[in-house]
Amino acid sequence: MAINLLEIKPHKVSRDLSTYITYIYGAAGTGKTTLASQMDKSLLLAFEKGYNAIPGIIAQDISSWGEMKQVVRELKKPEVKENFKCIVVDTVDIAASLCEKYICNTLGIENIGDGGWAVNGWAKVKKEFEETFRTISQLGYSLFFISHAKDKTFKRQDGTEYNQIVTSLSTAYDEIIKNMVDIFGYAHNVVLEDGTSKVMLTLRSPDNSVDAKSRFKYIEPEIEFNYQSLVKALNDAIDKEEKMSGKADLFTDERAADKTLEELDFDTVRNKFEEIVGKIVSTHTEEEMMNEWTPKITQITEKYLGKGKKASQCTRDQVEQLNLIVLDLEDLIK
Repeated sequence: MAINLLEIKPHKVSRDLSTYITYIYGAAGTGKTTLASQMDKSLLLAFEKGYNAIPGIIAQDISSWGEMKQVVRELKKPEVKENFKCIVVDTVDIAASLCEKYICNTLGIENIGDGGWAVNGWAKVKKEFEETFRTISQLGYSLFFISHAKDKTFKRQDGTEYNQIVTSLSTAYDEIIKNMVDIFGYAHNVVLEDGTSKVMLTLRSPDNSVDAKSRFKYIEPEIEFNYQSLVKALNDAIDKEEKMSGKADLFTDERAADKTLEELDFDTVRNKFEEIVGKIVSTHTEEEMMNEWTPKITQITEKYLGKGKKASQCTRDQVEQLNLIVLDLEDLIK
């Protein structure tokens, strides 16, 4: 329940694609879901049913945000974590729409903007959307988001306009996802000189005609759109980064160690608080309690809960505050 900064080890960059969060958008039929299904131990969350022609894929149909929340509960189970490494969201557009509908139903409104600042629906839906996917990431899973593409006109500061190919996901949700991802690319068909075509993936766009980015600065701007090419592009970029840095010990072929999401259990934290206070009471006289220990406990409690508040009044939503009180009390009795 406590953070120890002295235990932190230097981060190692992994060459394993399944370590990272990927966001691919493009036209239907370009093979986005097929590529995602090739990720190591992938589970497809099918918000739209585009997997019927993919043999062997493991898919969970999702028709409501309530079902999505059930999936997150399942993903916390150790036996589920053994089975899956990568969670594919297809499409994130529909996921956002279902999340918005869920919050509307929770607030008793028809549209997310109804009620204005008094309801603050937009803030609530964005919080729900972001926290859900950050929770999955913090549980140690990689994420693979899929969206469609559209052409959008933007205006420069000087008033001139330009077109850019972007995701079909609405801006508020799109920015949430893009802030999370390591690889963000656009899948598209390219017609060759012989009249045939192949699918390419744009990972960087020097002329800004396509919305794409990568946290790997040496990754190729465009590659063939298939799993093997994406793995190779990632590894080539990391190899170059390793060579440029001269620090081979900070790079690894192994998948990055699973992140651990420690969920605070209210009952456990409350019992710990009662145990510490009980220990203090049992080892000090009434006079010591009145003159020294009770004022100290009150001061710590009010620091996190506010003037006049007591730890016994903590709700389950205040488990973080109660945990901080426990940590301060543990320091006090050392």
